[in-house]
Amino acid sequence: MLDDLSGHLKGAKGRDLIRRLNNKRVNQVLPAEMELAIIWAVAQLGDCEIEPCWWPNEKRPDVHTEALVFGRPSIIEIATHSDNKISGEDAMDGVAREFCKFANTVRKGSGDYLYFRFQEESGYRSGRYFRRRLAPSAYRIGDQAKKLFGAWLDSDASNGVPLHILEPGLSVVVEMTTERQYRYFNFWSSMPLETHSINDNPLYELLLRKLDQVKDAPANTLRFIFLADSGSTLLNRVAQSTEIDFTKRRVSGHQIISNFVVENDDKIDCVVVFAPCRASKSTGGFDRPHWAISLFNRPNLDIVPEGLERLASILPLPRFEGYQARSLFRQGSFELNARGWHERARFEFNRSGTMRAKVSARGLLDLLAGRITLDQFRYLLGERPGESNRIQWCLEKGMTLTAVEIEPGGLDKDDDHLVLSFSDDPAARPLRLKDESGEE
Repeated sequence: MLDDLSGHLKGAKGRDLIRRLNNKRVNQVLPAEMELAIIWAVAQLGDCEIEPCWWPNEKRPDVHTEALVFGRPSIIEIATHSDNKISGEDAMDGVAREFCKFANTVRKGSGDYLYFRFQEESGYRSGRYFRRRLAPSAYRIGDQAKKLFGAWLDSDASNGVPLHILEPGLSVVVEMTTERQYRYFNFWSSMPLETHSINDNPLYELLLRKLDQVKDAPANTLRFIFLADSGSTLLNRVAQSTEIDFTKRRVSGHQIISNFVVENDDKIDCVVVFAPCRASKSTGGFDRPHWAISLFNRPNLDIVPEGLERLASILPLPRFEGYQARSLFRQGSFELNARGWHERARFEFNRSGTMRAKVSARGLLDLLAGRITLDQFRYLLGERPGESNRIQWCLEKGMTLTAVEIEPGGLDKDDDHLVLSFSDDPAARPLRLKDESGEE
C-alpha cells in the first residue's frame, strides 16, 4: 500500500503515517493502519488527492476524490474509534501499576502476580441514570493504603485471601495469583462497556473534532467522515439487534451517530462506519470477519455512493475484529520478531500413488531460524501427540521428494504454501516386479 501511494504520500502526511505505523502504542498503530488502508482503497477507485493543498485553511481533509459519487466531488476525513476512553482502561491501568510498583518494593517480583477487580456504582442524579467505574485517573497510593496493602502482602496474600481497598472514588479487590500477570490483562471491571449520554461521550466528541476538517468544503462537494472500528464496541454493534437498550439507560452507536448527523446537517453529509464483524454460521456463514458498512446520511439527502460497495470489496478482508486486533497487538503478536502467522498444512493423495503436501513456508522458515521447535512445526503439519508422522509414512512407503515449489498466498496473506511432491522411488523401498497388467 505504501508503495502504491508513494506518489501521493509526500511531505508531512507520509512522515506522519510512517511514524504512527512504527509506533509501539496500539492507539497510534491501529488508527494509522486503518487510515492507510482506506486511503489506498479510495486511490484504487480513481484519481484522488491526499490532503488537498488548495484547501482554504490548515485543517485539510484526508482525501479529495470524484470517484466515490458519480458527477460530484467528495472530501473524506478518516477517524477511528476504540473503547479506550469508554472502558476506563487508562485509569484502571494506572491504579494497577501504582500497586504493582509498591508491591515490588515490599516483596520483590510480587507485583507481577497481582490481579485487580474494580467495582462500580450506579443510580440516578437529577433524574438522569449514571454508572461509573470506581477507578480514579492519575491515582497515587497514599500512606494509609500503603500500610494496609503492605500488611496484606506480608500475611494473607500468600494464603489466597483477597484484599478489598476502598477509598473515595476507588473500590478494587486485589488478588495474589499463582501465575504471572501482564499489563492490560491484569485487571477487570464489573461495569460493561456502555455510554449513557447521546452527545456527552467519546464517540460524539471524536466526530465533532473531525467536523472541523470537512465543514469548509466548496459548494456542491459532498462531505464524508469515514469512521473505522479499531476496537470499539459501539461501532461493532451498529445495525445489530442487540445494540438497542429498551430500558433506555444506555445509548447505542447508531443513536449517537444519527444524532450527530442531524445536529450538524449543515456541516456534514454522511458518516460511513467500517467495522470488521464476524457473523455466526447460522445467520451469515462467515467464519472470518468481513467489513460491515453502515451509512448515516443527513436528513433529506438520499444518496448511496456508487463507489462505496467497490471500495469495500477493494479493502483487504480483516483477519480479526477490532478488539481482537487490539489485544493481539498488545501481546506482541505483530512485532517483527514475533512468531509468524502460519497457513495450515494440506495433504493430497492420488490414485497413481503420488502425494502432495502443502506446508507453511513461514513455518519452515521459523523452524530453521529457531523461532519454533520441531514439535511446534509438526503441529503445523497437523500432527498431534500420539499421531503418526505423515512425511515419515511417505518415506516408509518408498515415496521421496520429486519436486518442490512455492504457492503464493497473495497480498492478503502473511504466509505462502511450500508444495512438496512425493512419488515412488525404488531406491527407498524393497525392489519388486510388475505383473502382466503392469501393476506391481
